[in-house]
Amino acid sequence: MSFAFTEHEKQRVALASLLGIHLDPIGYTDMAVTIIWAVLIFVQFLVVAYSLHHRRYRPIHNAQPMLMAMLPIASIAWFIGDIVANDIVHPNQRWMRNCIVLVVWLRTTCGQSLVISALLMRCIFLWFKYRLHRRFTPLISTVFAALLMAAATVPSIIITILPTSKTVTFVATIDACIINPQFKTAATLLTWLMFAFLLAAFCMLFMGTKCVHNEHVGVAAAWLILGLAAGFNTYVMYVKPMYPASLVLRLCLVSANQGSVLVAWWAVMGRAVYNCRFRYHVYLVEWRLASKAAQTTRF
Repeated sequence: MSFAFTEHEKQRVALASLLGIHLDPIGYTDMAVTIIWAVLIFVQFLVVAYSLHHRRYRPIHNAQPMLMAMLPIASIAWFIGDIVANDIVHPNQRWMRNCIVLVVWLRTTCGQSLVISALLMRCIFLWFKYRLHRRFTPLISTVFAALLMAAATVPSIIITILPTSKTVTFVATIDACIINPQFKTAATLLTWLMFAFLLAAFCMLFMGTKCVHNEHVGVAAAWLILGLAAGFNTYVMYVKPMYPASLVLRLCLVSANQGSVLVAWWAVMGRAVYNCRFRYHVYLVEWRLASKAAQTTRF
């Protein structure tokens, strides 16, 4: 994978200039940001492995480490889709020139949708626990997971079947994915309808519901940061439609997406993981006392 200013890259910049596009060539700044985020994702997986190893620690168990592990897994798919579709690396392989795979499946279905689905499952778990006072059984979780998976994959399958001219297509002259304006509008509208639905669901689930350990605060913080990242994506897509041509915008976009997933995981899991590492026994006593006090108040 070359980041040098090769002859091919010179030709790509020249062709883009003929089309009236100022194209910042793929270079060592792209490489540096790619390496930084790859290292951060690797470190994040080490922390996730730590949380899974200590999953029987009650505060961590309550934070659902297996479910939240979906976030860093989704971030890998999102990251791969972003760095290729946003022209941070050269599309040297055939699959890297398949914009449906990059934009629809990696970035959206296996990336953003998986992150949102995991957080929605977290909301439903808390609703069952604190509002319905029922156990979130494996059968119930499987049903909800299947519904969310269908909601994410069915539209993606339909988009895959449609002609690429109506969705997103690869332009070989500048090695870039170009999104059809009508498809971009429909996709943006669908994204924000989804966020509006999730906000309404969050309000309904937690209105008048008291979470003993303030778990809803972490979920709310995760929603907020993901919403800000989605807002930045929408802004860039409409203000600078050819944003992959800009070095600053393409790197800011991938950083915003990866940063939002990273912060979302820590918003939900951070407190339990930190206390497990540095205040194991003290925090466990505090956590149990809070749980017992809540049960006493309830009954």
